[in-house]
Amino acid sequence: MSDSSRRRTGLSPFAVAAVAVGMLAVGTGGAVAGGLITGAKIKDGTVTGADIRNNSLTAADLLDESRAWGKTSTTPKGPFTATEWTPIVSRAVSVPRAGYLQVTGDLYAEDLASGAGLGSLFYTIKVDGKIINTGDYRRLQYGSENSENHGENGSATVTVKVAKGSHTISLVAKETGAGSYTYGGSINALYAPTGSAAVTYVLPRSTARTANR
Repeated sequence: MSDSSRRRTGLSPFAVAAVAVGMLAVGTGGAVAGGLITGAKIKDGTVTGADIRNNSLTAADLLDESRAWGKTSTTPKGPFTATEWTPIVSRAVSVPRAGYLQVTGDLYAEDLASGAGLGSLFYTIKVDGKIINTGDYRRLQYGSENSENHGENGSATVTVKVAKGSHTISLVAKETGAGSYTYGGSINALYAPTGSAAVTYVLPRSTARTANR
């Protein structure tokens, strides 16, 4: 714009510059708005991992990411004679949507040295207060009173379908013999949005006896 033109319009150089910037902003905004890409415009299967910058997504961006929890028993070690299902270790977990939990409980115990006869400790997994796989409990069977292998370590793993929200998982045990000496246990859970329900168990293994008197 010439000086004579500016004089005719009555605009200062600063005002002219502001008008020009404003026109550019309006023009650019219209172009961006008109070309906005939404999910409805993306054909299924056309965006792949190669299109996403590495490390640009976090767990907060994903609803279906796998999640894991774990906890070690805080129950003091000592004689165990409870004849009803008693929690050895429990914890709460929360899943973002319906899916599957794979829960593993691990327990270590020995025959109670001060008891008359052998202990017989049953254990299993509870989810939301319900025994999983009723009638097929795991059992720690100790050696004879004269055996040096009175200790046993056992594991139980279950996979259960769960709804969205909070759930309580527990490793529970009960004594059906003369008594056991528990050294605690642990429980771990892994969540996945898809899967199938199954039950697997790890057989107990003998462990050298320690003094629990």
